[in-house]
Amino acid sequence: MTKNTRAPVLWIFVIVLLAMTAVVLIMKTHAYGLLGWDTYPIIVTSRVQSFGDFLGSFTEKLMDGRYAGDFYRPVLNLSFAVDHAIWNLRPFGYQLTNLLLFLACAASLTLLARRLIGSSSIVAPLGTLVFFLLHPTHFEVIPAPARRPELLACLFMTMSLAWQLSPRALSAVRASWKPALLALLAFGSKETALVLPLLSFICVYLYSPQRTASLRLRHAVKALLPHIAALALALAVRFAVLGGMGGHASTQTSGAITRLPEHAARLCKLLLFPQPGVGTESRGWLGWLLLLALLAGGIATLYFARRHAAAGSTGSTNRGHPIRGATLALAWLAVIGVTYAIAGEIEPWYLLLGVGGISLLAGLLAHVLIRAVRFGREPARLIASLSLLILIVLGISQARYSPIVHNYDEWERGTRVGDNFLAEIKSAVESAPNGSVVQAPPVPTRLRPSRQGPRIWGVAILTDYSVQAWAELTMPNRRVRVSRGGSQSPTAAPDEVVVLITQQRIGQ
Repeated sequence: MTKNTRAPVLWIFVIVLLAMTAVVLIMKTHAYGLLGWDTYPIIVTSRVQSFGDFLGSFTEKLMDGRYAGDFYRPVLNLSFAVDHAIWNLRPFGYQLTNLLLFLACAASLTLLARRLIGSSSIVAPLGTLVFFLLHPTHFEVIPAPARRPELLACLFMTMSLAWQLSPRALSAVRASWKPALLALLAFGSKETALVLPLLSFICVYLYSPQRTASLRLRHAVKALLPHIAALALALAVRFAVLGGMGGHASTQTSGAITRLPEHAARLCKLLLFPQPGVGTESRGWLGWLLLLALLAGGIATLYFARRHAAAGSTGSTNRGHPIRGATLALAWLAVIGVTYAIAGEIEPWYLLLGVGGISLLAGLLAHVLIRAVRFGREPARLIASLSLLILIVLGISQARYSPIVHNYDEWERGTRVGDNFLAEIKSAVESAPNGSVVQAPPVPTRLRPSRQGPRIWGVAILTDYSVQAWAELTMPNRRVRVSRGGSQSPTAAPDEVVVLITQQRIGQ
């Protein structure tokens, strides 16, 4: 099969796989509600009802102070504003947007894998795509509209790197601004995109057409300049809006190095063994061992292949691309791991970017190992066969617990619990006169996960500030104030109804 015929075959496979994934996931998510603590607050603060609201998307911090952390994500706000303009509060529209963003992430990651390996193989792009689509942790993100920052950041970061590696951008005399503009959109979606300029620099250095190291370095620095300008602009606006860098209270650079081994072990475990028991650490060491075994197998395979090629055998072309691509994928995972260590926390619903990096690595390894099995000599063929077996077992393990295959009912149950609670609150408020205090039933904050077997770990339903935002959206003609119960009961003003929350609970 020639290079000209491989491209259409690749994208036919990609379209079919994405279409099948879309059908399966939309059947699961179409009835889910507006889940996630931050979903209603983001909707109420990002909706555009006037020109001032539109400007507020760029001049206000995320959720306009309703959340304890300080974040600035105008791209996220605009995406919710569009959803609200089209769908109002119909959950299906927000679920559909998340699903489409997920599929776009998968397609752009496939394109990036093809750029990393060259046009000589469809194994690496398809392997990357399949590994990404089947990873179980995606169902921690897709059904919760409030977790859309992960999807947006992943999409714009992969698009930026793919454009940076395009033949036009690499061969251009002047540095291209399009990757930097995409990086700006990624940073406006989530702060993790701060690592993108470093990844772009590594990309250009590894794949520059220049022959010497000094010329490649000069090329990479020149390509980095638009990123620096875009990042400086984004940071200046962020400082102006937030009065600083913002973030969670747990975010701190001091101590990040000491936290790195712990976070790296957890990241490795969650990426390679996300299910069952996503909250446990019992197999973190096995994840490290498996990853090292795969990398050792790939390196040994490449070593023997290059040695035989030097001895006169006809090997594969573009042998340098797998090494360069794997270097970039490992750099991707490394900087994401450092970011988590600085943030001070890592949860399954933060893993989308990490899954992108491990998927690239899996696709590139599949390319190297399959070529060695087909065309290599001993011992490269034997090493490649054993490594390929490990990779296949890992892929089967991912597929077994993928939401495409496995039925997770937690989001459905969370929707039912949340809807029942909100219906009870609405009925109580509508029947209460102004100036009264309504005692709320215990708020279902999370869904209790199954004690055994695969489960969704982070099914966030509602909390006090999400109930407040929901009341503003659904009862605009009533002044409703949601109050947490303390030592003294609140007093309602004559023109308002107070919803008093004294208990929170884990939903069943």
